[in-house]
Amino acid sequence: MSIADKVCILSRQKIDNMGAVLQAYALKKILESMGCEVEFLDVQPNDEENKLRNNRCLDYSTEGELQGRRGLRGKLRKVDKYFINRINIKCRTMASKNYYADFRKNYLNIGKTSAHYDLCVIGSDCVFDCMGIRGFTTQLFGNVKEAEKVITYAASCGATRLQDLPEGVASKIRESFGRISAFSVRDKNTHEFVAKFTNKRINENLDPVLIYDFDSEAGQADMPEVPERYCIVYSFYNRFNSQKEAETIKDFCSRHKLTPVTVGAPQYWINRHIVCSPFQCLKLFQKADFVITDTFHGTVFSAKYADKFAVLTRESNYNKLSDLITRLGIEKHWMQDISELEAKYLVKKDMEHIHRVIEAGKEAAAAYLRENITMEKTV
Repeated sequence: MSIADKVCILSRQKIDNMGAVLQAYALKKILESMGCEVEFLDVQPNDEENKLRNNRCLDYSTEGELQGRRGLRGKLRKVDKYFINRINIKCRTMASKNYYADFRKNYLNIGKTSAHYDLCVIGSDCVFDCMGIRGFTTQLFGNVKEAEKVITYAASCGATRLQDLPEGVASKIRESFGRISAFSVRDKNTHEFVAKFTNKRINENLDPVLIYDFDSEAGQADMPEVPERYCIVYSFYNRFNSQKEAETIKDFCSRHKLTPVTVGAPQYWINRHIVCSPFQCLKLFQKADFVITDTFHGTVFSAKYADKFAVLTRESNYNKLSDLITRLGIEKHWMQDISELEAKYLVKKDMEHIHRVIEAGKEAAAAYLRENITMEKTV
């Protein structure tokens, strides 16, 4: 047996999202530390396979600002007291695309691909979310023609559940999973999902961003210009959009003399949107006076780097995010409604417990990967 020389990672690294690019970078660095040469494969959409969903899609657009804002009427509704701010943050969002492009080029080496790989690692992140907006392709379930061997690492179904699958999709997944030599998932929902299609052992592992040490990268990153005391609101584009959420957060920040800022994606009612690199993002979390997030990786960043934080779960991410919260033992930071925000201000993070979970996760990840990145020698 020998270590796989040429390895590709199949993930969602092309998405402009801090978590997406940082998990890809972390997994790349972990595999390189084990002696692998690592490149990235792009996800290839497959229209014929996607048709097997029978036009079904898990639609959580009501969680974002799209609710009631499509078409001309929706555009007119955006001509409100935040209109100028919407224009400003739209421009800054466009500017952030340059940071993502530079990161992919300089740190992920995107664009360098080979015709054949010894091993493909599918993951991490929501690579199995086949009923979501990005569609279904068997490539993400093991049908990787470029690789001799396929495994997964910390894969997640996101919001997709077994009962959501049309029979045609389920049949294709069962067939494609036959190509996967070893399974690693990052949450209970995905474990149960995979177990319905295979009798192989299923490992549960932490997300690469949790187990990789970014201290050097974050330490060398320049600190962006920020207010003296600031609260990061970290979410997807305009997902904290209800009047209740906006007013609660603004009142909270005013009461504690914090300036609300957004990182990664803007919220239309927050004036300060900080455009930064992924490594600068981590430094911003380290220096923040408070963080409010409703995302998986926002919670990972907070648990590792922020002193004070609150996590809001939503229907679209409850499966993966509630699992992460429980796994890290940070239930005291958990909100199921924004009205619980004030109570989280004085909650102290149990960094010792989080550290123990992460250290155990590092050992488990190393054991799983070392066992499964080996290849049989051919004579």
